[in-house]
Amino acid sequence: MMIRRIAYSAFCVFLLFSGAVNLRGQDRDFQTWWELKLDKQISGNFGLEGELEQRFKNNSLQYSRTLLTLGASCDLLDFLKLGGGVRTVFVMNQEQELYARYRGHIDLTGSYEVSGLTLSLRTRLQYGFEEFPGPNTFSLNSLVNRNRLKAAYHIFGTKFDCQASVESWHSSDKESFWPYVAMRYSAGVRFSPNFRSRFSLRYILEDEFNTSDPGQLHIVVLGYAYNL
Repeated sequence: MMIRRIAYSAFCVFLLFSGAVNLRGQDRDFQTWWELKLDKQISGNFGLEGELEQRFKNNSLQYSRTLLTLGASCDLLDFLKLGGGVRTVFVMNQEQELYARYRGHIDLTGSYEVSGLTLSLRTRLQYGFEEFPGPNTFSLNSLVNRNRLKAAYHIFGTKFDCQASVESWHSSDKESFWPYVAMRYSAGVRFSPNFRSRFSLRYILEDEFNTSDPGQLHIVVLGYAYNL
């Protein structure tokens, strides 16, 4: 079992960092995100979740988008979880009108815990489309692969956890399959006043590249989660 965990982690780390390049963000922006998440454990190895997220851009002075996500997950093994979900994204266009985009995703997450430290590797495949249903449902967007390495540590004797993560984004196109398009680095803390509620605060640095107009985002995220 230990050998399988080490092999799985090593393989995911290779996927995460292979071919990484130096990042240079051109356009910089400070954003704030607000998150509300609800979890419901249906059985010992199956759960449901819903998340509402609000984002602001242009130094947090302009509305960016609203995201509504519904998902489910189940434990395949004691260290391996399979999940998936659908997401609706409301975006403001240049005429200041809201329009919807849609995404679907599937996750495979492996984790290992030792002495209060939890390490996890998540591989996500997601596909977005402008219309659902519609004639262009599967032709307007590319398939995206995201690989996230995360470390979380519970501070013994307290209600606080700290965490850090790094995530790579890859997008398929006609010229190159799975080129790097972004890297996201995150660090934060979480406070759990009881076994149902969690407050979180984290900082995200996101670099975009391999695009005509790459950007660098500095993001502060405030979140609240509740276990039903």
